[in-house]
Amino acid sequence: MSEMRTLTLIATFVLLARSDLPGQASSERTDSLLREVLVRDSTLVLRARVVDSLRRAVARPVPPVDVVHGPLRVRTLAELEARVSDAVDSLAKLVERRGGSVIPSRVARRVASVARDSQPAMFGHDHFIAITPDTARRSWTTAGRHRIPLRASSGAIMSVLTSMVEQVAFEGADSTLSAWVMVGRLPLAPASGREASDAHVDLATTESLALRRCRAGDDLACLDALGIDSVPGSRLSRWYAPSDYHSLLRTVAPPREDSTAIVAWLRCRNERDDTACRTAAQAVPDDRLPPPLSATARFMVLREVLDAGGTGAYDRLLSVSGSLRTRLAAASGEPVEKTVRRWLALVERSRPQEMPVSAGLVAASVGWAGALLALTLTRRSPWT
Repeated sequence: MSEMRTLTLIATFVLLARSDLPGQASSERTDSLLREVLVRDSTLVLRARVVDSLRRAVARPVPPVDVVHGPLRVRTLAELEARVSDAVDSLAKLVERRGGSVIPSRVARRVASVARDSQPAMFGHDHFIAITPDTARRSWTTAGRHRIPLRASSGAIMSVLTSMVEQVAFEGADSTLSAWVMVGRLPLAPASGREASDAHVDLATTESLALRRCRAGDDLACLDALGIDSVPGSRLSRWYAPSDYHSLLRTVAPPREDSTAIVAWLRCRNERDDTACRTAAQAVPDDRLPPPLSATARFMVLREVLDAGGTGAYDRLLSVSGSLRTRLAAASGEPVEKTVRRWLALVERSRPQEMPVSAGLVAASVGWAGALLALTLTRRSPWT
């Protein structure tokens, strides 16, 4: 900023020195130019202060404590060191379990940060732990930055760091693999019960011909529903039967420029007219039909592939050429059908359990109901 002020003043005085205006005219022009210099200089000062303030808010100092385990490196504070060390040690075991060279090399290029932070609240400040994926990258946004409670356990810190490392490990994956996985992460942690139960709900509630055939033991239908391999025919005929069209058309619509199909779509949704449902479904382009299974199911299948393949499975998945089916088989070291059957058995066993109701809750509910009934009877006005 000081250099700009100096250059501006030099340019102004050069113009004044070269001016051939005599007497009063020269004096008036000098005053006018000086006023313009002062106005522009004050504007530069204000803008520089705003920029400096933003830089100080975004570019926070790097925490002093360095926690290193294998390719993982995290900067943190002394007060958080014990929890962060436990989290990094646990995460390093997951990275070592996958093995190979791709994941460690990608992870080693990032240095995460786990530090204490705060933000203004209605009364004072809210304090929390801020986890940033890479201290070497300065960003004007908070994208990728996570906040967890200040008293969060090492397990909670590990969960956030694991998610970040999963994203880093998947960076640079080819378009075919990225489009199939959809979630942009590489599974490192074991499958959670919630993940498997969500996949079961997806499998059991989606009205799809392909899923019914898959659950009946048709391996080709499973591969087709998962997007690994396809069978002859359009997606509509492969994935959905006419009886599925009404449910399908709750999530997708024909092109808006096809007025006939739009009218049929509305009749299908509102009146469940089978003919209208068929007309509307057949008008939906193949590339707009939603797959029967969500990204959660594919993510679980990828985990099964990597678990079966053991050390270096991810390296093989990236290095082998060919179709997706060929690459998954090379990574797992077994036929894809076998991997998918194991995934299907896991999902079928993961049916969500009904929420248990404790005896204490039942007794409390009965007690409150009795108390309210007694209060109502005692306060009831007599008939007169």
